[in-house]
Amino acid sequence: MDLSGRVAAITGASSGIGLAVAQHLAREGVAVAIAARRADRLDEAVRDIRASGGRAEAVVADVTSEGDVQRLVHHARTTFGRLDIM
Repeated sequence: MDLSGRVAAITGASSGIGLAVAQHLAREGVAVAIAARRADRLDEAVRDIRASGGRAEAVVADVTSEGDVQRLVHHARTTFGRLDIM
């Protein structure tokens, strides 16, 4: 399945499975808006994805907060113009 040009919002993306998913999607040409609670780890994840040629933005967010999730979706849409994968 060709995912290039799509946009994904990925939670828990500062480490573990969430980070691995973000990295994989970015390698497939997906722009990723990554979210987690720890800004320092998110910044590192964005740097790594960008260094590999991917497009990534970080949003500090807690998925238990409706406002944070809305902010993540808004950020993905305004930064990348759309949101295809959540």
